[in-house]
Amino acid sequence: MKQPASMIEHAEWVLPAHPDKLCDAVADAIVDRIRRVDPFGKVGLEVACVFHHLVLTGRIAVADEALLASVRGEALRDLVQEVYRSAGYGADAAGFRWDPLPESLEILDLRRMGAFDPGEREVRAFSDDQAICVGYANSDASVGHVPPAHHLARRIGQALFRLRAEEGAGQVGPDGKILVRIERQGALWRPLHVSISINHHAGSDWMALNRLATQAVEEACVGKPLPEVEVNGAGEFTCSGPMGDNGLSGKKLVVDAYGPTVPIGGGAWSGKDFNKVDRAGGLLARQMALRAVSEAGAQEALVTLAYMPGCTEPVNVRVLLDGAERPLDTLPATDRIPRGSAACAAAWNACTEPLVNLARWGHWQETLPWERTSETPLG
Repeated sequence: MKQPASMIEHAEWVLPAHPDKLCDAVADAIVDRIRRVDPFGKVGLEVACVFHHLVLTGRIAVADEALLASVRGEALRDLVQEVYRSAGYGADAAGFRWDPLPESLEILDLRRMGAFDPGEREVRAFSDDQAICVGYANSDASVGHVPPAHHLARRIGQALFRLRAEEGAGQVGPDGKILVRIERQGALWRPLHVSISINHHAGSDWMALNRLATQAVEEACVGKPLPEVEVNGAGEFTCSGPMGDNGLSGKKLVVDAYGPTVPIGGGAWSGKDFNKVDRAGGLLARQMALRAVSEAGAQEALVTLAYMPGCTEPVNVRVLLDGAERPLDTLPATDRIPRGSAACAAAWNACTEPLVNLARWGHWQETLPWERTSETPLG
């Protein structure tokens, strides 16, 4: 049997304090509050940040305007400050202050909010936009059924975030980026190189930064040969986060999906409720891919769903198993997954994980509703 070719693959991750991820988390924190009080509430938001400024735009509609109290005024300010604080901004355990300080934020709120317009709530099951949604899964549970480079980049990011909180006070700042390179041959893979850009101040102990970064890689690569690790290849990283770059929600689409080895549909997820086809369709495509891999015993599945404005379910479904097209009616378990927008929204709204965590660490976490591969009815 011919062996699969060896390939080099890359993936990146960014920490929660990265400007784009701050914006994603703020947007999803608002979505979370709205869906708790009105599961059919309409949320389509964009968030931008730079320096001490945060700008909110977009639309929120709910059954009754009184339901908006948790995302207005002081409640909104508290929400935004908590997102920044939990990402690592403000004073750390050693008393070092990492800007922008949450209490110093200036919020410009340009959202249109209120009760639904007449008849608007009744058509929520119909798509209000077009979308192409892509779902991917492989058969390897050890990497969470995602490409291994993507899995490794996230694991390093999670380890770095935790170690910074436990051991980095007074030395390590909240912002950071990870870029990994692996060699892959079929289901076999090994890490080759990891680049970590880690935030610090001018007086930070360079050896401590390197130790912490190396420890994060070692933890993430357990069971694999250790790769070469490069820390702050561009030199000092003291001007970071919103103080060094602007941020915008929806910019990290490839990080949010499956990394650069899998095509993306194109629509952002953070800031959109589970009735919006970009997000709902992306999660449906993922679940269909997971079930197709399980049902067919395939190594990989790629599912593409197409939505048109005004439709209530995908107008086209395409399934590739190990690179070959497979008619959906030959995959009865996969075909039985409800594809109606209302059923998907109800199922995804059962998610109990805070959406801020999904914005920061991705939607592919095994406890989430769309990660089920069984035929348990949805909704």
